[in-house]
Amino acid sequence: MLAISTVRKISIRRWINNQAVASALPQLCAPNGECMEPSNSLERFSDIIKSPTDHRSYAVVTLTNGLRCTLVHDAAAQQSTAALAVAAGHFQDPIDSQGLAHFLEHMLFLGTEKYPEATAYQDFIHQHGGHHNAWTGTEYSNYYCSVDASQFAPLLDRFSRFFYQPTFNPDWIAKEVNGIESEFRLKKNDELRRLYQVHKATSNPAHPFAKFSVGNLATLTQDGDTSVLRQNLQQFFATWYRANRMTLVLAGPQSLDVLEDYACHYFSVIPGGGPAKQAEQQPLYLPSQLGVQLNVRPLKDARRLILAFALPEIDSDYPFKTTSFLAHLLGYEGPGSLYAQLHRSNLINSLSAGGGISGSNFKDFNLNMQLTADGLKHTGRITEQVIAAVRHIREQGLQEWRYEERQIAIANAFRFQEPARTSDLAPQLAINMHHYTAQDIIFGDYRMAGLNHDKANQLLQQMDAEHLRMTLIHRDLPVREHEPIYGTDYQLQAIESQVLTAWQQPPASTIQLPAPNSYLQPLESPLPLSEPVQQQPQLQEVAPGLQLWLLQDPDFRAPKAHIYCQFTLPQVTASASHYACARLWCELMIDRLNEACYDAEVAGLHFNIYPQHYGITLHISGYSHGAVELAADLLQRFVATDFSAARWQDIHQKLQSNWQSALANKPLNLLFARLNVLLQPQMYALSDLALALADVTRQQFDDWRQALFNRAELKIFAHGDLNSDRVGPLLQSARQHFRLTAGLQESMPATHELSDLVDSGRLQQRGQLQTRHSDHAVLFVIQGANTSIAEQTSLLLLNQFIQPHLFNELRTRQQLGYLVGSTYMPIEQRPHLLMYVQSSRYDAAQVQARMKAFLKNFSEQLGAVAKEELAGIQHYLIRKLREPDTNLRLRSQRLWNTIAPAEVSFDRLERMAQHLESNSTSYFTSELCKHLLATERQGFITAGPKEL
Repeated sequence: MLAISTVRKISIRRWINNQAVASALPQLCAPNGECMEPSNSLERFSDIIKSPTDHRSYAVVTLTNGLRCTLVHDAAAQQSTAALAVAAGHFQDPIDSQGLAHFLEHMLFLGTEKYPEATAYQDFIHQHGGHHNAWTGTEYSNYYCSVDASQFAPLLDRFSRFFYQPTFNPDWIAKEVNGIESEFRLKKNDELRRLYQVHKATSNPAHPFAKFSVGNLATLTQDGDTSVLRQNLQQFFATWYRANRMTLVLAGPQSLDVLEDYACHYFSVIPGGGPAKQAEQQPLYLPSQLGVQLNVRPLKDARRLILAFALPEIDSDYPFKTTSFLAHLLGYEGPGSLYAQLHRSNLINSLSAGGGISGSNFKDFNLNMQLTADGLKHTGRITEQVIAAVRHIREQGLQEWRYEERQIAIANAFRFQEPARTSDLAPQLAINMHHYTAQDIIFGDYRMAGLNHDKANQLLQQMDAEHLRMTLIHRDLPVREHEPIYGTDYQLQAIESQVLTAWQQPPASTIQLPAPNSYLQPLESPLPLSEPVQQQPQLQEVAPGLQLWLLQDPDFRAPKAHIYCQFTLPQVTASASHYACARLWCELMIDRLNEACYDAEVAGLHFNIYPQHYGITLHISGYSHGAVELAADLLQRFVATDFSAARWQDIHQKLQSNWQSALANKPLNLLFARLNVLLQPQMYALSDLALALADVTRQQFDDWRQALFNRAELKIFAHGDLNSDRVGPLLQSARQHFRLTAGLQESMPATHELSDLVDSGRLQQRGQLQTRHSDHAVLFVIQGANTSIAEQTSLLLLNQFIQPHLFNELRTRQQLGYLVGSTYMPIEQRPHLLMYVQSSRYDAAQVQARMKAFLKNFSEQLGAVAKEELAGIQHYLIRKLREPDTNLRLRSQRLWNTIAPAEVSFDRLERMAQHLESNSTSYFTSELCKHLLATERQGFITAGPKEL
């Protein structure tokens, strides 16, 4: 192992270029109709630390009303984005109108004084190739939208009015409150929500965390009467939605000057003068709510232990990331670690450290563990070992070199940061502005200024039994209380004083703290580009049954790489029993390798092993230094790794339990899974896998494993900072350890014809999939006639065209359910369009009838609607299909999705764009109509609650 005594400084500070890009700005008109000239009079702050890989320019200005705004100039962006975060969330809800902040978020989309139509905002964004969303949290809410750059000013005219001109139309209040109720019912069986609400019910009722955040009909209305709701909305909005409590991000290809003028013009009118942000004063927990055990009964079979230590706020500690450092030490999974000891004793399957809720005056530091059957019987022993490990860290773990290793890892991540899409960056920056200094709005997530010994010791002192909340989740636990909102049974009781006393003085821990990480080192520049420079992966037939696709990326010049190793394995796909064994094998391999590979993981090298309908795939991602060696080592372990009886038995049981619980999942998820099984040969339903795995003995599994790689074909894709010399050891390992056979992938059967499934009755036209969920769901499928460019393009176009109309009619107007939409799904290049609704108010037959009526009406009006919208959608899709990759990860995913199937075509997206360019709107109108009327390639699948 490499001993690290000193750390080489890495320069990660990069100041932006202050010189604004000159750009002509048209005359702007204020909301009152008066026209004005651009001012550019505000003082900008531009000393914003950014990654060397970040090509954008940044500045921060504060408007006269107190609204702070970050401007982001991205010359490469084709769209512009706005994001606004307000310091108001469900903590600000009135006690007699819980969920009001969330309901307000919904209502802001449904009309402003200038644009009163409920769908006007969504229609505009759709017509100009954009998207929008929002969320409401505990103390903040976030709104964001993107659109073609040429339409940014009209978008801002609409978006900005959310925050000073909402109509709160009474008719839409009465309708949208049903949408809130649908959302609530949709999540009623969600295990995380159920646990979260029990958490609230067992916290200090005087703290705003205890409020019900989502809201429903019962909390927002008086027995369904919405007459007071509008008044509550107006009062909440007038109090909290003030400019001085807001942050704004405007990002796009426009110059900083133009973006500043947009900010002044469209957002200065928002009233200021709101109450200043203040930290909550009430404690999150009462003394009686600490030193306790909380038993929770889940709906699904689960064995989980969450040890939460109640700590003070950590926002002020962001420059030091003390809790992140402690989480690294406690969550370490290398040899001798807390995880390794508990795992080898067959007490836990997984451990994560450092999560938990946090806010302006609280932080829960969680250790979240998935238990084995034995672990469920020894939760006291596990807890004692955790508290002992905390003490061990307090006494021996707070060493500068350990913190400096984390600094290196974080510095590497920042220095070679993969650029995010500007549309994804903007909402993140809007929230960061509430927590970090202007200089740190980007770097704040990475800043590690030094080991804060005082803070670390303070936190570790409080991570003891007296500050502990021990949550145990299992179906057979004793419970005596009932949480009424989500219907969860639970029990909160004090841990016996003698147990707490014993835990306060645990025996000395035997865990090993992380040793110096030999994988971790400051990274060098990428390899020189090989000649000739390639733009697409190049195929090498290395040997029969062994293909290498290699691309040394010419654009993303960072020491990073992605390596995919796809095995085509008949032994995996032959039957449900074989596929179940493959799932089990992948889980066992990950379980076995996690400890050995954890230092690589910490250093930024990640691996995943998963089955698919070809066989099994290994994916390595992260820094190129060591990636090939890790991949070669894992391939060797594929054929040389055995599994203990205890781990085999526990994971065998865990998989069966997970698959048997699938019927409690959201009906839409089950329908998508069912469709995949119906359309793709050699895919199997989870219920069938559970039955098959139940019959698999250890001896049968070992026999299957011995034959797993007897017939195999291997396709490798190496991309990033890699060249032929560097991937050599991987090819050598593949040839050395596997007997490979050519032609296996080409022999895989093609996608099933939808018409055959309909004719045979396998696509459930009359019956429905029975679930253990209270909602009904309907999925309507249109299958393309073939894999041609024309079929793919027309169904992609139809999806983009029909999506907002489907949502506006069935979700917004008819309020059928919270989940309404459509998606384009190619399977082995065969295009499919899926339209879906999940409803808590209507049964599947009613929803299906409404969908049929919508499709009939839409088909009849297609020509008229297409004249108004289709040309714009064609233009948007052409741009999207030609949109350059933002970072190496996205490019690797795109190229791998092209290489993984038997048919490889790198120019497919360009050919689709050309098809859109070369055909008229009238041609596509005819094509879309043909698809809507092609009943032989259409079908419904439905799901609903199982009758007891």
